[in-house]
Amino acid sequence: MKKIGLYVLAIIAAVTIFANFASAEKISDDTDDVYYWTWNESLGTYKWAHSVTTKPNIDITEISFTTNGQQAILTMKVKGIIESSEKVTYLLYYNTTDVNYWMSYSNGTGFCMANSGTGMAWGNATASGDTITATVNLVPTGTKLAFWGFAAEYTNQFGDKSAEWWGDWAPQDESPWYGQNGEEGGNGGGGGGGGTPGFEGAIFCMSLLAAFVILSRKK
Repeated sequence: MKKIGLYVLAIIAAVTIFANFASAEKISDDTDDVYYWTWNESLGTYKWAHSVTTKPNIDITEISFTTNGQQAILTMKVKGIIESSEKVTYLLYYNTTDVNYWMSYSNGTGFCMANSGTGMAWGNATASGDTITATVNLVPTGTKLAFWGFAAEYTNQFGDKSAEWWGDWAPQDESPWYGQNGEEGGNGGGGGGGGTPGFEGAIFCMSLLAAFVILSRKK
């Protein structure tokens, strides 16, 4: 009987390990791959280029999504130290067939949310050294559809007529400049026209999310 009990425990342990493994997702990102972006509304142009300025505070090295009991955990690591500044933003997005997970961290504060369409959960995001860790009560995760992270630093406020940015995406093929070699121009580089830079899409999503958070907390 003792042997049967040990076998049962071994099976339970194996199933638990496999379940934790199956729910884990980790993406490593190259270092020194931060891109620089300038924009001038009057000229209607912008330019992508590999940054010659070292930005370890936004140079993502790894993003991960795991589950632990009844919690979902999202993490982001950078090459340097996570910076607490209103002009530096870190974002993680994990999308499945059943739920969307968001993590945002900026200016020393952060939050995490899970939205399944029929249910919602709020969590916290904290930074220590090179890592941001966000936790939220687990909502059924479903099958992964997308997973990416974004970190950026800018010099001008939104609404200005010109701006410059430094940014990194993980994985790199999610970036708006992927495969474009940093060529100048609108619509992703190569012509000098207008268009909507890829960073604006991410910022637009974060702005909507922030507005949603504010409205939800006022209710």
